Amino acid sequence: MLNTNFFKLITPFLVLFSFFGKAQDTTLVKLKAALDTTKTATTRVGILIELVSITAEYSIDSANIFLDSAEELATKIDYARGLAEVAKAHGSIYSMEGNYAPALRELSKAQTMFRQLNDTLKLAKTYMLLGNIYVATKNYNEALRYYRNAGNSFQELKEYKALAGIHNNVGVIYWQEGQLDSASIYFNKALITYIELNDKESLATSYTNIGIIYAEQDDYEKAIEYYTKSNATLTLLNQTYGEAINNLNISDAYLRMKEYDLAEKYIHKAVEIAEKEGYKSLLPNQYYTIGEIEEDKGDYKKAIEWFRKSEEIEDSLFDAETNSAILEIQTTQLEQIQQREIERIHEISENSLKTERLKNTLLLVVSGFVLILLLVATTYFYKRASVAKQINNQNLQILNQKSKIYQQAKSIADKNEALLEKNAKLEELNEEKNYIMNVVAHDLKSPLNQIQGLAEVIRLEESSLTPTQQECLKNISSSSERLSQMINRILNTRAIDAENADFQTSNVKLVPILHRIIANFQPLADQKNIKISVNGLTEKPVVKGDKHHIQQVIENIISNAIKFSPPNKKVNVALKLEKKRAVLSFKDQGPGLTKEDHQKLFVEYANLSAKPTGDETSTGLGLSIVKKYVELMEGEIWCKSKAGQGATFYLAFNLV
Repeated sequence: MLNTNFFKLITPFLVLFSFFGKAQDTTLVKLKAALDTTKTATTRVGILIELVSITAEYSIDSANIFLDSAEELATKIDYARGLAEVAKAHGSIYSMEGNYAPALRELSKAQTMFRQLNDTLKLAKTYMLLGNIYVATKNYNEALRYYRNAGNSFQELKEYKALAGIHNNVGVIYWQEGQLDSASIYFNKALITYIELNDKESLATSYTNIGIIYAEQDDYEKAIEYYTKSNATLTLLNQTYGEAINNLNISDAYLRMKEYDLAEKYIHKAVEIAEKEGYKSLLPNQYYTIGEIEEDKGDYKKAIEWFRKSEEIEDSLFDAETNSAILEIQTTQLEQIQQREIERIHEISENSLKTERLKNTLLLVVSGFVLILLLVATTYFYKRASVAKQINNQNLQILNQKSKIYQQAKSIADKNEALLEKNAKLEELNEEKNYIMNVVAHDLKSPLNQIQGLAEVIRLEESSLTPTQQECLKNISSSSERLSQMINRILNTRAIDAENADFQTSNVKLVPILHRIIANFQPLADQKNIKISVNGLTEKPVVKGDKHHIQQVIENIISNAIKFSPPNKKVNVALKLEKKRAVLSFKDQGPGLTKEDHQKLFVEYANLSAKPTGDETSTGLGLSIVKKYVELMEGEIWCKSKAGQGATFYLAFNLV
């Protein structure tokens, strides 16, 4: 038997995902559990339809049990969408069984119902299933028409996986017609999309169809490689329908290679699956392949028996009822098109009548308008003289007003000049104030360092001091440390004010900085038995900013979170990636902020209602410094808080 005849028997893999889904045990268990607990009728119908979609790929009998329940419930509550889904499911299962006449009737019913529901996506998926039936019945022009309609809808809805399914099925048609180059183009279009979507299940269909192209080119080993690759995924997903197709094709390839034992092994696997699960549409090709094997081995009697069985099954699939159903559906569709055309013509006629009426009304309006225009013109010329006199009087009044406005403008200009002089003097005073503050702050640091040094020297002899002296020494150290922090913050504020527009940013890895800062602050948190928890630090964002400034900003906010949280509480640090930003959040369980606090939160020297819980002190400079640093790095800082409910500070930095 020639290869050209043989290749007509290879079974392509039409994409059916417009109805069927992955047969995963975990999903099945979850859906059954949801069915037991859900009481809403419409939701139960939806769950039953999902169960049909999962079980149909490996057991049509199980799928029909769920489908009967869905149909009974949807009918009972008169649920239109549910009934449409039921019709679509019936059509899909009938198609797999090879019962094309009822499949066409059910899908035609679903098509009408989804159109009435204005559900474009489900309508497109129904078109796809109808196209599959027309491929199976070798009515390729009709199949292409349905695929084209479905593909246009999927493109508009950006349903790229579904669109890839259309490409795959169009490739099958071109393969059936012997146009291998066109078939390869469409199969590879589908393959690229599935790879981009990382859709392993759909990739299995592409691998099968690419294997068919290799078989057409007599590269049987390569074809078997792709069939086997497809089967590995389908077996994992328990999708027996696809396994039956692949086992048939593997058998065909081994037959062409004269490896009859392997050919018989895989064809019997395929037949076993198809007969057990009721996939009648696959049996003609499977029986025919067994006949070919027997023919090649020389047992012509057995070969003829299998060929006859193949013909009988195929005749039963393409009987008069199927042809009648196709004709019936096409006639119904033609009648629907004619009815829509009649309605459109009627609508155009009504619009024409409305247009004619509008024209007559417009003529009356124009005539009336002309009469009114004549009356207005007459009145205009009559009153023109008196109006001219009034205009002259008004012009004189305007001149007087302009004179007054000029005098007022001159007075305002004089006042503005005086204000500019005062502003200049204020700027000089502000610069002088800043200079004095810097000098004083720097001058204070030296004696303060000496005080801290002397305190440390005395601490060496702490064992010889009395308890009162030790307490005084502790107060000296604590007070000098607080004063040192205050001076540093004053200097930091002045340094920030001196920053200019030439501030440079670089690429900064955010997570390592966070880990380091949290580790540094853990001992301080432990003193108050405060737990620092983290979320989202598995992300690895790189942001735009200055590493040193980012570190100072985060340290300040975490320090405040610990400072204002009572003992035995929790501080949560979280990282979340948005489209163009990395957003950090710092949530404490402190006293929170009042409305008044929010208004002066980032203002220098502001006194807020919240107070430190562990004798810590604050100058009020911290958050004003933080805000300036963040803005220099083109970031954003904000806070969400209610009095008594803690506070959450947010930092957003731009991603590289």
